[in-house]
Amino acid sequence: MSRKPSSPPANPSDLSPREARDRFLEKRSMENSDKTIRSYDNRLTRWVHWCEERGVERVGDLSGWLFDEYERHLRAEDNAPATVKGKMTAVSQVVQYLATIEAVDEDLPEKVHVPKLTRSQETSDTMLDTEDAKQLLAFYRNDPARFGTPPHAVLEVFWNTGCRLGAVVGLDLGDYDPENGYLDFNHRPESGTPLKNNEEGERVVRISEPVVDALDTYIARERSDKRDEHGREPLFAGRQGRVTDTTIRSWTYQGTQPCLYMKCPHGRRRRSCKFTERSHASKCPSSRAPHHIRTGSLTWHCDRGLPIEVISERVDADPDTIKRYYDKADRHRKMAERREEYTADLDIAGIGEEDDDS
Repeated sequence: MSRKPSSPPANPSDLSPREARDRFLEKRSMENSDKTIRSYDNRLTRWVHWCEERGVERVGDLSGWLFDEYERHLRAEDNAPATVKGKMTAVSQVVQYLATIEAVDEDLPEKVHVPKLTRSQETSDTMLDTEDAKQLLAFYRNDPARFGTPPHAVLEVFWNTGCRLGAVVGLDLGDYDPENGYLDFNHRPESGTPLKNNEEGERVVRISEPVVDALDTYIARERSDKRDEHGREPLFAGRQGRVTDTTIRSWTYQGTQPCLYMKCPHGRRRRSCKFTERSHASKCPSSRAPHHIRTGSLTWHCDRGLPIEVISERVDADPDTIKRYYDKADRHRKMAERREEYTADLDIAGIGEEDDDS
């Protein structure tokens, strides 16, 4: 993200909210990925517009009253509690930055109220459930016509590794080692494929034999032999080179619809249902996005009995984050399914059957 810098005012307190946002984003761009900066931009632009609509021309005029009014405005718009918290957190960080450059009083950041949420308010229960994943993968693995198709291949990778969307997009053909069964996730911001946690997110992740089989078939039968604009060979490639986030999302939305292997739970007929079309697949109530698959996968990893620290290294997530946001197993399932010892076998064992190792 690039913004044309403007001449700063002589007094930092005379910065406008828009200028404050731009300076903050410029500073954060040295530490955060483009995706994170876009998220900050989206959250802060609403605050900038709100300030401009109310005639707030300089950050020196910001006050606890105005922050409280903005929070009330967000709630009046029927934003979800997590959305309100996210937007107020972004405002709080800007004000902290303004305090460090002495554009506002040093105690002003304390006047920005960031709501505290319950766990149910912070997290969403939308995920690809383990039983649904078992049935989907059994369907693909037992259907020669669909085995190794893009929806199948990316579903295998997402479920087995618990990785993020950007990590899949950034995989190169050379990052896949079928002989030793692993994927090597690398941070390559200079050629357009950063990892969320930068170099700290780099890792080698072992994959199970069925995932290797699906990827081998995808490469042999489905993958376009194209390079991207940087001359790299993407693992997931289309006719134009490296596939985009949008393409991967479309594959997961289309590839997780339950009507592939069972009667539609929403009373529709697959042959005439618009949700089966690529442009409408996200509207299917039962289709799942990459993040939903990741959430389900991390829950499954936890339910297999792996320690949080082991899962953390595998999926590039903080242990506390996994416990709070991704470990969705209810208390009774945790008691029944978790074990003191854990196994390195991370295929979705016993597809279509009950696991025999609990």
